Formats: sequence, C-alpha cells, structure tokens
Amino acid sequence: MKTERYVTFLGLQLNQTTWHNFRWDLFGAALFSLFNVVFNQFYVPISIRNGASDFQVGLLTAAPAIGLLFSPLWAGLVERGNPKPYVVIPQLIARSLILVPAFFTAPWVFVTVALVFQLLMGIQAPAYAAVITQIYPPSLRGRLMGNVRVVMGILMIPMAYLVGLWIDHRGSSEIIIAASVLGILSILCFQRVKELEPEAVSKAKAARKERMTFFKQLQLIKGNKALVLFLSATTLAGFGNLLANPLYFIIQVSMLNLSNLEIGYIRVAYFTCLFLAYLTMGWVIDRYSPKTALTFGFLGYVLVPLLYGFVGNYPAAIIAGGLQGFGDAIWDIGCLTYVFRIAKGKEAVVFGLHLMLFGIRGTIGPLLSTALMNSVSMQLILGVAALFALLGLLLLRSEKKEAQQDLEQEQEQEQEQGQGANPAAGQQPSSANPSLSEAKSG
Repeated sequence: MKTERYVTFLGLQLNQTTWHNFRWDLFGAALFSLFNVVFNQFYVPISIRNGASDFQVGLLTAAPAIGLLFSPLWAGLVERGNPKPYVVIPQLIARSLILVPAFFTAPWVFVTVALVFQLLMGIQAPAYAAVITQIYPPSLRGRLMGNVRVVMGILMIPMAYLVGLWIDHRGSSEIIIAASVLGILSILCFQRVKELEPEAVSKAKAARKERMTFFKQLQLIKGNKALVLFLSATTLAGFGNLLANPLYFIIQVSMLNLSNLEIGYIRVAYFTCLFLAYLTMGWVIDRYSPKTALTFGFLGYVLVPLLYGFVGNYPAAIIAGGLQGFGDAIWDIGCLTYVFRIAKGKEAVVFGLHLMLFGIRGTIGPLLSTALMNSVSMQLILGVAALFALLGLLLLRSEKKEAQQDLEQEQEQEQEQGQGANPAAGQQPSSANPSLSEAKSG
C-alpha cells in the first residue's frame, strides 16, 4: 500500500493536494494584492475626485451588498454541481470590467461598473465558501486561510502608500489597468486548485441533486440556535458598519481635504492591522473558536465610527483605518469558519443566506446615511452606527453555553478526523504547543 507523502510548512503537516492548493491560493492572493488596494480602497475616492455626488457615493458603497441580494439563488445552483466555475468565470468577467473606468471617468461609469462587478461577485461568494471546504482540511482551514491572507496583507501595506503616491503624480488610469490585469491573472491561479477527495465530493453532489429552493434554505435555520444567533448578530453589527462606511470616504476627501498620499497612509494603517489580524486570528479560530475571533472584530466596528464622529481629525482617521482593517480581516475568515462549523454539508446555502442579509443591510445602510447627512448631524449617524455594532457584539456574546459546547464538540471531531487521515498528525503543532501554533500562523 502506497503511503502518502506530507510536506511540513511553518509547522503544519500538509498532504500533497493540500500543499498544491495552498501554493496556488497563495500565489493568486499575492497577485490579487494590487487589485484589492486599488478597487477596495481607492475606487471610491477616485470617483469622488471625478465628480461623484453623495448619492453616487452611497451607491458605490452599497454596490457590494446589492450584488449579494441574489446569493441564495446562486447558492441553490452551486449545491447541485461543481462550485469552482461559479467562482472563476464571474471573477474573470468582473475583473476585466475594471478596465472601463481607466478610459471613461464619468461618475456614472464608476457606479455602473461597480454595480455590475458586485452582481458578479454575488454569484461567486457562496461558491467560494463551498470551494474552500473542498481544498483545505477542517483541522487546518483557519490557519491556511490566515496564512494566505498574511502574505496578501504584507504586500498591501507598501502598495497602499505607492498607489496613493502614484495617483497624486500620474493619475488613476494606469494603476487601474495594472490592477485589472493582475486581478485576472490571480483568478487564473486560483483555478488550478484541486479537490482533496474528488470521489467523496462527487458522492456528496449526487446526494443533493434536488435543487434547494429558497423556502428549503430558510428551513435550515429552524432549530439551529447557533445559526440564528450568528445571522442576527452579524446583521446588527454589519448594518452599523455599512451605515457609517460611505461617511468615512466623504469625511476624508470633502471635510479633511486629504490628498491621495494622505489617504494612502490611512490605507497603510488599514493593511498593517489587516495583516496582524490575519497573522493571529487564524490561530485564535483554530485554538479557541470563530466566536472568540468575531468578538474582537465587532469591537473594532464599534470604535471606528466613534473616532470619525467624535474626534474627527487626521490622526483619528489613521487609528480608525487600522481598527477597520482589524475588523475586516476577522469578519472575512471569522464568518466563513463559523458557517463551516454550524452548517456542515450546506455551507454554500447557509453562506448564501448570510450574504443575502448582508445585501439587504448593505443596500439600505449606505443609501440611508448619505440621504440623511444633509438633514441630520453626521455625529448622530455615526453614533447610531456604533450602537448597532455594539448590539451585535452583545448578541454574539449572549450565546448560550450549550450551543457553544456543541460547536466545541464538533471542532474536536473535526480535529480527530484530520488526525486520522494524517499519519504524521500526532507531530503537528496544536493547542498543546502554543509557540509552534503561533509560528505557523505567520
């Protein structure tokens, strides 16, 4: 009988398929770094400088949420087949579209491209959750995802500064073109990942040929207290974050009159804390729980609007940028891993529901705040945003011990299954060796 070979990387024991997937995921993330900085951090400020109105800024900020309103529809389709094409094809089209604002800079071009881009992202988002469960084993998933994002975070720190400097001196067209090209190359890298157990995955697909209707998807929530609590808490905290989000850009550009380079320093703080969160939170998730990690992220979302609303100067904006990066990183991997543990076998469907709720609150929040800012004090809006985030945090922490114990038992079963599949698992770093566990997250 042939013994499978394992690779040791930063203290982790990875089989050949996992190692293959990790390398392609890592390389793709490195290429994606520039696209992430340009589109997710500078796209709205660039549109404001090209004449975008407050309403258009609200639409730009709401665009990701609008795209996710139809996630349950796509999640039902993903459940019936191979999820990877639903990730790769929409991403290829979407990242190609970003070339358009490089040549046509009218505000509505920025808005239209962003809306179409995010509608395509609504297709790939639930599929991505399903793909991740197929390419990484449960016992290592949080740390591998964290490590990939650590590398991306390291690259984005200097890029945030350089992109701001470049735009101030050369304009935005060339950097948008470069971001689009590297974004396309990055998704082609991700396309190379393989399923860990193709036969087992095929059997699982055959067992769920019947399409999950929206009503059936909602039935999954019944009786799952942990899931209800998670969806409620993320809805409250997420609404607060998205209510305040467009105001941050308006404050930076229109009230503080910051240059692109100064905004770049805020992004440097954002990506530095994003990197630190990815460096540590993968370990926190695997060692403790996604709930513990999400607690820190929600707290960041409480503090950011308070800094902008009640301090409101450039140093406060830099600190707030760091806290926002910390919160976003935790939200990224924390929500994914939470869903993995409370909805086994139905990750795409449950994550689709989570994204649909994000779509609802994210559509209402930015449009509401930008509509109210001329009639209501900005401090009041930001204070309400902080209150919603605080309520989400309190609700998350109110989870009953029984539900948390169920999650911990499931986590232990995952780790035992991972060890049973890996003859070297007894030697891999674990919670019993915290120094090695911390090292591998880096």
